[in-house]
Amino acid sequence: MDMARIIGTIVATTKVEFLDGAILCVLQPLNEKLESVGDIVIATDSRARHGVGELVYFVASGDAVFTGLRGEDIPVDAAIIGIVDDLHISEPSTP
Repeated sequence: MDMARIIGTIVATTKVEFLDGAILCVLQPLNEKLESVGDIVIATDSRARHGVGELVYFVASGDAVFTGLRGEDIPVDAAIIGIVDDLHISEPSTP
């Protein structure tokens, strides 16, 4: 599971039936300091309907396949699975 910021959406009027009802979002992956890392990712947003600018967490690869609206496997490489409400990072304790 990784964090990202939604930086755009893709409009596709024709797509495979497994993606009907899903929004395609353009994500910029982020590290724990909310700095951009890695390449832009296209991910489905099947359930929550997140918007541009929101901080989300997503899964990729084999984990994304199991995120279909009706419980079916879908042919995607990445999928948004939640929104980040708050981010708290603790400094490591010193002995």
